[in-house]
Parts: sequence; structure tokens; C-alpha cells
Amino acid sequence: MTFPSLKFDRRNFLKIFSLLTLSALTPKKVGAGEDFRNDKNIPEKYIQNRDTPGFHIRSANPFFGVDTQSWGLAVGGMVENPVGLAYEDLFGLKMYSQVSRLKCVECWSAKAKWEGFRFDELVKKVRPAPSAKFVYIQSADSYYESFLLDELLQPRALFVLRMDGQPLSREHGFPLRLIIPCKYGYKNIKYITRIQFLDSRKRNYWAINGPYSVDGTIQPGVDHPLDFRKKPLPINGGEVFHFFDDPA
Repeated sequence: MTFPSLKFDRRNFLKIFSLLTLSALTPKKVGAGEDFRNDKNIPEKYIQNRDTPGFHIRSANPFFGVDTQSWGLAVGGMVENPVGLAYEDLFGLKMYSQVSRLKCVECWSAKAKWEGFRFDELVKKVRPAPSAKFVYIQSADSYYESFLLDELLQPRALFVLRMDGQPLSREHGFPLRLIIPCKYGYKNIKYITRIQFLDSRKRNYWAINGPYSVDGTIQPGVDHPLDFRKKPLPINGGEVFHFFDDPA
């Protein structure tokens, strides 16, 4: 008379055992001690390429990062009023926030909430000459980018100080980076130190040192978003939106 209940209990036990086994095989959350460096020959303390889950880190030139005690933002070129700004000065500019995706030419994308100021805040301060139609930006890790002035004046282009409610981390561009969602990630320059207004266009780092265009506008194709299990999804070109993104 006891056999039916024993059979039932054994079946439940096997189900529970199977679930426990599967949970043990499920990838665990990222631990603080895990090493995601793409090149283990580069010292760990350097900012460098790391395939961290959720949001990869990319740096063309590995370096130690920026010390704000010696950092300043120089804005000049063909302007009436060149300025030098300390880190604290940037927080006196009008702040905006947006949720947008950084889309890499390596095919992945990642979403974050970005907070910072728009480029017209700097334009009003320095008053560029009418013939200054181009902008050249340099960074602390010897990277450089160039843009049409009108591209940086788009409302979705943001010079970022905070990411996901926290101060911008050293890996993601501290103290100042650009987010311009309609452009591939290599146009979203980090660790910005100098901005110049010019009457002709300079080239960018990857147009000289690699295969990428100066323009960098996102083209139609396929994306593998890191926050959606890298499932292949079609994109139309321009700023990338996916059906699971928050509307913001």
C-alpha cells in the first residue's frame, strides 16, 4: 500500500534534483574578482578592452585613466572666447538625461541612462566664427575624432558626466565623454580633454589606423544586444531602438 506514495515521492525528488542541477549550470552574476581583459598581457590596472557582461569596455590605447586634479577641458580654435574648464565647472552647465544605446561596429550594443550637457552650452560660451563648421575632439588616451558642427548640435548628442545614475566610471570615459546615438561606438569619444572649432574637417583615429569611415553613421544590418542574450536583431540604420527598450 505504500508503493504508490513512494513512487510519487521519488518522481518529485527527481524533478527537484534536475532543477538543482540546472541551476548549478546557470551562469552566475559577475563577481568582483573576475578578469574580463581581452589581452592578459596588458597590466590589469590599465583601462583596456574588456568583454564585461552587459556593457563591453573599449579603449583604443590602454592607459591609467584621468586624474581630475590635473585635468582640464580646453575649448578653442576659431572662436571669439576660448575657455578652459575644470571638472567642477561642467556641472554648472544645464543638464539633460536620456536613455540610449551605444552601438559598436563589432555588432553588439548596450543601453544606459546618460546625463550631461548639450553642445550648444559650449557654443554659447566660446562663440565660434561663422566659417567654423567642423569640430575636432581629442582625448587623454591619444584618441581623436572629428564631426560636422551640426552633428554635435543634434538634441540626442550629449556630453556625458553620469551613467546609470552614477558618476561616469574611468572605464566608460571619466571625466567626460560623448554619446551620439546615431553614430557607431568609435565616434563616441571618451576621456575628452580638448575641443577645437575649425573651418575644415580633420580625419579621425580609426579612419587613419583602421578600416572605419570618418562619418560613422550606423548603417542598416544586424545587432546583437548584450542586454538581450545577444539575440540577432535587424536594425534600420541611425539610432538603434529595440522592442524591449524603455521609451525615453
